[in-house]
Amino acid sequence: MTNKRKFTKKQMASLGLKKTENGDYDYINPEERTNSKYRSIKKESK
Repeated sequence: MTNKRKFTKKQMASLGLKKTENGDYDYINPEERTNSKYRSIKKESK
């Protein structure tokens, strides 16, 4: 048995995300990436 949460389109839209053709999620408005209250933990390539 699995206990996975499934996100609906409405929940993803409220987060500002949409599903792309490849099945990945992307921001609805690309300018919102910089306005996130969370800091990215990935190291940016130089």
